[in-house]
Amino acid sequence: MSARRLLRRLTTRFLDLARKLIVLSVFGLSVAVVAMMGTLQHTAKPEFCVSCHIMEPYYESWKNSGHSDVACIECHYEPGAVETLEGKFKALSQLAKYVTRTQGTKPWAEVSDQSCMRSGCHTVRMLEGPLQFGRVRFDHRHHLLESRRGRRLRCVTCHSQIVQGEHLTVTESVCFTCHFMPGPDHKISEKTGDCLMCHGPPKEAIEVAGRPFEHREYVGRGVNCRECHDPVVEGDGMVRKERCHSCHAEVGHIERIAETQFLHEMHVTEHKVECFECHDEIRHGLLELEPPDPKARGSCGSCHSDPHHSVRDLYAGRGAVGVEDDPSRMYQTRVHCEACHTGRSARKPGDGAHGPAGDVPPGHAPLAAAGAVDCIHCHGPGFDGMLEEWQGAVGGRLAHLGPLLDALEQKLPPDADHPARELYRDARRNVELVARDGSRGAHNVTYALDALHAAAERIDGAYAALGGEPEARAVAGAPFRSDAGCSECHLGVGREGSRAELAFPHARHVQKVGLDCARCHSVEEHGRPSFPRTECASCHHQETDELDPWECARCHESQVQFVAGRVEGFDELPSGMEDKECTDCHGEPPALAIPKPGVCGLCHDEGDYGEKLDAWRLATDELRARVQRALASAPRRGLDPAGIAVARDALRAVDRDGSRGVHNHELARLALERALSALGEK
Repeated sequence: MSARRLLRRLTTRFLDLARKLIVLSVFGLSVAVVAMMGTLQHTAKPEFCVSCHIMEPYYESWKNSGHSDVACIECHYEPGAVETLEGKFKALSQLAKYVTRTQGTKPWAEVSDQSCMRSGCHTVRMLEGPLQFGRVRFDHRHHLLESRRGRRLRCVTCHSQIVQGEHLTVTESVCFTCHFMPGPDHKISEKTGDCLMCHGPPKEAIEVAGRPFEHREYVGRGVNCRECHDPVVEGDGMVRKERCHSCHAEVGHIERIAETQFLHEMHVTEHKVECFECHDEIRHGLLELEPPDPKARGSCGSCHSDPHHSVRDLYAGRGAVGVEDDPSRMYQTRVHCEACHTGRSARKPGDGAHGPAGDVPPGHAPLAAAGAVDCIHCHGPGFDGMLEEWQGAVGGRLAHLGPLLDALEQKLPPDADHPARELYRDARRNVELVARDGSRGAHNVTYALDALHAAAERIDGAYAALGGEPEARAVAGAPFRSDAGCSECHLGVGREGSRAELAFPHARHVQKVGLDCARCHSVEEHGRPSFPRTECASCHHQETDELDPWECARCHESQVQFVAGRVEGFDELPSGMEDKECTDCHGEPPALAIPKPGVCGLCHDEGDYGEKLDAWRLATDELRARVQRALASAPRRGLDPAGIAVARDALRAVDRDGSRGVHNHELARLALERALSALGEK
């Protein structure tokens, strides 16, 4: 065979082999590419992530989250081809560590803002405008597009995996750490700690301690949220140095613990480290009202030598014998001491911290004064005089029971096991609990009266066990208690000289006749009469052995005096009708009624008395409304308590008359103008 022919054959075989190799290479490469793509696609599925058992809880939380239709790589790989390859490399590195058993006990990964903001996800446009997060209106713009406390936040600063089983959820504790972290002065910044920044007052009535409560009434009077809701923050978010060692071993790193700007830049902005890896937790909400720690900064015990056990017990409604626990409503809503003890109410010379001298237990340091102005500041002018009623009722019972208890002590036999001694000890305990409290019932008036009533029963029981009778029964003279619960606030009913008796002779109705408040007043509409005043005549204007319906002044003394112009504290200013009989205008019993304008024409010829009466009433109502507004704002303006007292007396005189100026318009005008002048109003 010639050399040329041999060369041609070898060339043919080589080309054939080369073609086969190329075909096989292309096929192998195609298979490899397909396999690689399949592998990449498979490893990109969330189901592959759970191949490692340490990922199981994270997979389960993702599967049950709002992101369950978003693949893991959509968040954990940043947008872009290079970023995807970088993410895949990190994932393979983590897989290698798992295979080689060199991984940690807790997987760690970061999600960048670019992943959250990728097209089709949470773009900036979608983050515009507030949204509702629980009971808080939240706006992402202020947190992502602006610096917070001088630091730039990221999406995962708040959306994280702190709570097991909650995938990328917002943990409220993170919010609290930023908003309530104290500054160098140990105080929470007003800029971040303002309640109304996150919470608007509830628009509807909410149930508080079993009763409806309208926040808007209190907010409208200028009551600060923290005056009622406190404590609402617990913890100071301290960073303890030993926590640094869980991540850092370098001495130089740990020594930089005081450089807060650097630490937050590295841990919050540059990298995602959970707040509570470094900070102690801060709690926020309606926390339990715990007894103050005597050593705590700013607590009562930091100044007072005595921790006020009796005060706290009475406020919490506990400690009395024979009485069920009954905490004050203010205790249940966590109203703290400083909300009332503001110093707005000036003490009289000789008064102690809680009232008249002698009310404060030995060893107690002075406390900021509390008084009626503090009640009005929160509850409005309708509470004017209520504190006085409470303290009068409780103070009267203490004055009644004290001498009886001392007399009983002198009569006790030497036998320590005598039944009278145990009754005496229980009664003494209850009386001393209320007396040591020093507020004369202001801290918890219903519980104080229940404790004193239980003491009275035991005093009478002890005398019975001794076989004798006291000079006066202890249970006698107890304040009227309404079945409808009205007496929890209105304790002056039936007590001589009380505000309630000055306005209306309640004692005759509740003690002599035995009527309860709900017989004449609506409980649902808070005191509104259950029937027109004209229907009172069905009882009062009928002649009986005890009642002469022609003696108007017996029930209407205030009105008779107002017509005559003889009101205490004012110069005599007759109306011009003082010589008239009440029946000349109101008719004869039993058909008595509020007269219509036409009745005036029986004696007066000139003018339209309908218009004149309307003008008097309107002028009186306007002046009265101005006085009420001025009284409500008086505590905030720091007015002289003497001027406030003058204004209240003048307003009461007009209210007791009840005719809205018709009985004596000049006197009504003079009284209300004097009230405004005393309050600094023109």
